[in-house]
Amino acid sequence: MRRSQKDGVLFEWNGDEVKKIAERLAEKSSFEIGLFVEGQAKLLAPVDTGRLRSSITTASGFGQRTKPTGKGAVGTDIIASPKDKLETFVGTPVDYAPYMEYGTVKTNAQPFLRPALDTAKGRAPYIVQVGAKREFGEYLNSKATFAQTNEAFSE
Repeated sequence: MRRSQKDGVLFEWNGDEVKKIAERLAEKSSFEIGLFVEGQAKLLAPVDTGRLRSSITTASGFGQRTKPTGKGAVGTDIIASPKDKLETFVGTPVDYAPYMEYGTVKTNAQPFLRPALDTAKGRAPYIVQVGAKREFGEYLNSKATFAQTNEAFSE
């Protein structure tokens, strides 16, 4: 935080703090969008034994991840995490998943990941907006911010 005064007006720069909040918002929003994609993919995934559906998981670059759950869950069905902390992966390590998603010469495609992502594209701005209100709302409503603002107006 930097303060300066010009013509009797006190200016305060909180850019570094705002940048940290924005980065946290980007990380959380990326993961929350991934969770939405995961949920949609599980709804759309074809089910025989339940393993494919239960193996669909989400992993973020900042360390958050979901675990395989449900009927047919195998604890080793873990997807890799992205290296970039602002990225999130959603997918399944099950070897037959691409054949279900894209089909083969003998079976029709039963896509579940691509339609889930398409659905999430329309929902992503709302997820980011809600997160921004939460993250920046806490910052703007903090007593310190209002106290500093009141100080600036009283001088």
